Amino acid sequence: MKPLRILYVHHNADTYGASRSLLRLAGGLRRERYVPLVLLAENGPLKAKLEAIGVEVIVRPVSVITRPVFHSWRIIPFLLALPVSVFHIWRLIRDRRIDVVHTNTGVIVSSGLAAKLARVPHVWHIRDWFQEFKGLWSYYARYLLWSATRVLAVSRAVAGQFPKSEKVSVIHNGFSPEEFAVPKEELRREFRARFNLNQEFVVGCVGRIKWVRKGQEILVRAASLLDKKGLCAKYLIVGAPFPGNESHLEDLFRLIRDLKLESRFVLTGELADPRPAYAAMDLFVLPSAQPEPFGGVVMEAMSMGLPVVATGIGGSLDQVADSETGFLVPPSDPCVLAEKIELLMKDDALRARMAQAAPERIAQHFSLECMARRIEQVYEQVLAR
Repeated sequence: MKPLRILYVHHNADTYGASRSLLRLAGGLRRERYVPLVLLAENGPLKAKLEAIGVEVIVRPVSVITRPVFHSWRIIPFLLALPVSVFHIWRLIRDRRIDVVHTNTGVIVSSGLAAKLARVPHVWHIRDWFQEFKGLWSYYARYLLWSATRVLAVSRAVAGQFPKSEKVSVIHNGFSPEEFAVPKEELRREFRARFNLNQEFVVGCVGRIKWVRKGQEILVRAASLLDKKGLCAKYLIVGAPFPGNESHLEDLFRLIRDLKLESRFVLTGELADPRPAYAAMDLFVLPSAQPEPFGGVVMEAMSMGLPVVATGIGGSLDQVADSETGFLVPPSDPCVLAEKIELLMKDDALRARMAQAAPERIAQHFSLECMARRIEQVYEQVLAR
């Protein structure tokens, strides 16, 4: 049987959640049946990582709708460039004899229309939270459903944004135990020595630095409450702001200084490999004040055997088994967050039980093998139709 050519279209080349999910999916495909080709909108570290696992990558601009574009005059050049982007993707589909187009995020506008014009099935992977756009979302949701043969939502919360449609199904992101089979104790010692964490209890957070959206300031306020109670810990924040959002990092530093927590917080910036950081942690926190579609960092932390305290909204409701692998807390509530951190700091046995249950939950419900086979099944279904 002839291998199927799958064109993946992705909007950036960073090493954050959606990019890592694409990398895992491309690596999990059965190559004797599926040949991946990735179109990236820019050059960056993701390109080298994909090529290292034998995936061909093409770098070419695509039409990406971002918040700055959507809320400013930049919408005009975006609309003018849209037909050109559609044409280039259409020509790539035709020249490379693509069988299925798989758009990896919901912010890429041109690939769906190009697939429609080329008359090939289009799978649209939605990893985004669009509720902040309110009334305009209903129109964009219609475009997504019109231009997609199937819509894959990464969580029940993401799927719930859409009107009821047989096109929409939930496939959780998958994770491989082999990816996290690292020498944890060795990495823990090295990372702690590098950042002077010593033997202290370490509470960690990984993700883009973004005020409210990612909620690092909520963790800072929770740390202040614990510090006043004499509960000393180190707080490790891994990540950097998106270009253009540097003020969010400045605000975070200012809040840490105002609360006199400079000695408590370590901000590493962006790390090419976050696994040593996870290994150095005793507890992982996802303090996002707005819903995360399906936070990959939660799954990575659980895969590394960490209890997780996450806000009980969005994809976290699918990920964290409350009181079994961690705790779910209300968003924007540093008091409750501090309570759960304190409980896990003081109860070694509870923390150990959750640490053991976390990777077991990943293996049972969120395996890479299961995700890859389900998505391959979707490819076969859309081609059969």
